[in-house]
Parts: sequence; structure tokens; C-alpha cells
Amino acid sequence: MKKTILILISLLTFACQQKERSIGFTSITNDSEEYKFYLGTDSTIEVVKKFDQISKTKNYEELRKIFSDTAKFTYYNGVENTLDEFITLNQKRDSTLLANGETLTWSPQWALSVDINPKKGGEHVNMMYLAEYNGKEDSSKFYANLWFYVRDDKIITVNQYNQSINND
Repeated sequence: MKKTILILISLLTFACQQKERSIGFTSITNDSEEYKFYLGTDSTIEVVKKFDQISKTKNYEELRKIFSDTAKFTYYNGVENTLDEFITLNQKRDSTLLANGETLTWSPQWALSVDINPKKGGEHVNMMYLAEYNGKEDSSKFYANLWFYVRDDKIITVNQYNQSINND
């Protein structure tokens, strides 16, 4: 009995000494506070993986289910779209690619999730894609770095940054 109590006390002491690990800083919030980053969760990464899977099937009605009604997309050139504009843009692009016998594929390379305020909810998920365009006369590759803000299993924002890959 005495041994069991000592083990329990040791475990409680150890558990109480554990602190949440946070790193870095961010001042992107509207309250002028500086926050640190905490590890996110797999559940938000699963939402982004679902976005990728649905996007590949081009089932845009299903895609609407994982976005908030006010979702915003900001592209590498600063252009911002709503969900409806994003879907229309993708449909036009896909139609043009098909008509020209061209392909554009996106392959996820990695993902991570961070949280800047665990008490508030919502996480930032970064997914890196390798994109490959194959046309009749040329081809190219680029990395597409997408930052998603996910809250309550809904994507709120998507910010995209691209980097060309030289084939030299």
C-alpha cells in the first residue's frame, strides 16, 4: 500500500511539472498581444486531407461541406476569392486543361498543425504540395504552400504561396 501511494505521488508530481510546450511568436492577432505557437492536432490535419481528397474528385458540392460560409482564399498574387469564386475558377481551369489535353496534378508532400491560442480554438494547418503541369508544348513543376485556418472542423481561410522548380 505504501509503495502504491509513493508511485501515485510520483506520477502526480511528474504530471504537474509538465508544461505545455510553446515556441516562436506571432503578432497576427487583432488584440495586439504576442502569442506563441503550440502543437496542433491531427483532427485539423484530417480536415485538410479531406479537402485534398474531395478536390481530386472535383465534387464541389461535397467540398462546400468542409468550408465555413464566409471562407476566403488568398492566392500567391494577392487575389482573394470566396468559396463560390474558388469553385468557379477551378471548374474553368479544369475545363480548359481537359479541352487542351493538359494536366495539372497536386501531390501532398507534408502537413503540420499549430495553434496560437489553445483556449480560443482553431488551428493553422500548413500543407505543402508538389504541383506538376504537363501541356502539349511544355511542362513545369512548383511547390504550392497552403496555409489553412480550421475551426470547428470547417476551413475558414486558405492562403497560397508558390515556388517554381527549375528544371535546369
